[in-house]
Amino acid sequence: MRYRAILFDLDGTLLDSAALIVAAFQETCRVRLGRDVDRPTVLRTWSQPIRERFRALAPDRADELARDYVTRYLALQDRCARLFPGVEATLVALRERGYALGIVTSKRRATTRAAVSAFRLDRWCSAIVADEDVARHKPDPEPVLAAASLLGVRPPEALMVGDSALDVMAGRRAGAGTAVALWGAVDPDGALAHRPDYRLDRPEDLLPLCPPLR
Repeated sequence: MRYRAILFDLDGTLLDSAALIVAAFQETCRVRLGRDVDRPTVLRTWSQPIRERFRALAPDRADELARDYVTRYLALQDRCARLFPGVEATLVALRERGYALGIVTSKRRATTRAAVSAFRLDRWCSAIVADEDVARHKPDPEPVLAAASLLGVRPPEALMVGDSALDVMAGRRAGAGTAVALWGAVDPDGALAHRPDYRLDRPEDLLPLCPPLR
């Protein structure tokens, strides 16, 4: 299959944001719940929507905690997040080769927009699907199908690139190609266990898979 669109997860794929997510989550838990949550615990579920993660800790306070988390995340973003090396050059090359690009993330819309704005990702990514844009989240195929539709391609013409097992499962269930971004994966073995079509050690490894379309 010759792809026409590339869909990217955001955290751990385009954005090196583990330190940011851990800090905002820990601070929210410490201040609002009086609980200390260690880094491995935060990262274990970091691909899930933030409300689900807080619901597991405090079922009746998930929305309140999610709002507090977003406030802390936005305050910390400028000093705790960056694009992974090679991401910008890869996005530029893919656009020059004629590919439509999109972002498929389980992040809240506010934090997604903040990241897109801070790193000007909308220069290249014309479709963005965030938490509130779908009823069901990865590993359900709905977010991938939504992004493919926004870009005007059939699912088999899209390649889903992400750092987690949820990305691989969502892409496969949608009928898209799948690739694991190992440069940002918290659990690379878990993602690879789902047998993605491709394993990528660095962003530039996408380019041999994506010859010019025009």
